[in-house]
Amino acid sequence: MIVLRFAVALAYLRLLTMKIQRIEPVPLTAPFTFQGLPASHPYNGVRNCVWLRIDTDEGITGWGEVYLGCYATEVAIASLKRFCHGLTGKDPMDPVSLMEEARYDNRYWAMRGIGAQSSSAVEGALWDIVGKAKQQPVWKLLGDGRPRPILPYASAGIGELSPREIHDEVKRFTARGYRAYKMSCGGFPVTQDGEMKRDIERVAAAREALGPERLLFVDVFVPQRRRTWKQSQAEAYMRALHPYHVGFMEEPAMTYDVRGYRELQALKLIPTAGGESFSCPEEFEPFFEAGALGVAQPDAAVVGGPASSAAVCRRAHALGVPVCPHAYSAGVGLAQNLHAAWSTEGVLAVEFPQEIHPLAKEPLKEIWNFKDGHVAPPDRPGLGVVITEEFLIKYAYQPNPVRNY
Repeated sequence: MIVLRFAVALAYLRLLTMKIQRIEPVPLTAPFTFQGLPASHPYNGVRNCVWLRIDTDEGITGWGEVYLGCYATEVAIASLKRFCHGLTGKDPMDPVSLMEEARYDNRYWAMRGIGAQSSSAVEGALWDIVGKAKQQPVWKLLGDGRPRPILPYASAGIGELSPREIHDEVKRFTARGYRAYKMSCGGFPVTQDGEMKRDIERVAAAREALGPERLLFVDVFVPQRRRTWKQSQAEAYMRALHPYHVGFMEEPAMTYDVRGYRELQALKLIPTAGGESFSCPEEFEPFFEAGALGVAQPDAAVVGGPASSAAVCRRAHALGVPVCPHAYSAGVGLAQNLHAAWSTEGVLAVEFPQEIHPLAKEPLKEIWNFKDGHVAPPDRPGLGVVITEEFLIKYAYQPNPVRNY
């Protein structure tokens, strides 16, 4: 018994003195195919991601992801290298203090935008290390420890699908147990003008296939359009789709247009949803203060990491604003979003992309416990992602692929 206690004490002491030994951005490339489109379609091809690997001198490895990696891979790598400068040799077991220090050290260039978004991977990897060291899942460390199953919504419904194809797609998802579904509206690709008559038929088909009880969400991509929608166009869509009980309309105005969001939200037709590209929790505050969001959409691979996303979730819940985290990255970023959602109250649903993409699905195989329409929080320590050397070799980075979506 004395020997056992000594061994436990020694192990704990080693954790208290653990140091970060190596930090490495890990870019990867894998096939990417939209549901409902043939593999030869020009929107399909490959998609990148950038993960961050942090190794400690005790043999514990933490993983994190920044969503920027699928858009601008080389930029994400450079940003992570610069942001992590000075972390080697530091103690990873106090991620809150370490992130405060790192953000302060990089304050001039990383308060917003690329640098702030890159911190998501660092924060994710640090919490992954702490969870593994303490043999606790990250969701328990971020919250009160109460298990909260979450509702994932099938994020699909690409704009090229006809009403009949939308109906058939929804039926496939509901047969698999999904209770919520999101589709694109307003024309696709997003450079085209809106096609309201066709979209009304598509949304009607989705609602018919879902039935009255399941949730239906719509994304209109206003910030990503070449020609920005006028507010009147978003309002017209809200009025036209209101009869179909749409749970939210995502990005119906430009990213930082507080007034536009507030005025659309005040119509009380369809809740406005936004915030997916906010790179720190503070960017939500003007929207919260103005009552401009019907649904908040933090992304734990964008807003600063799982702890930062959980902070947004708690703030939204305190204000009575439901949360539906945006989650469209690869598997490590998806895990960051799941753990943030599992840790907090007030999460209505979490996005789960339905494209065929090994980098998104394979790392989650040990924590994706989908049953009765919900995903239960796992007991697996850390983020719980499965990443092997064979996996990293198989999907080694291919420079300069084009991301079409």
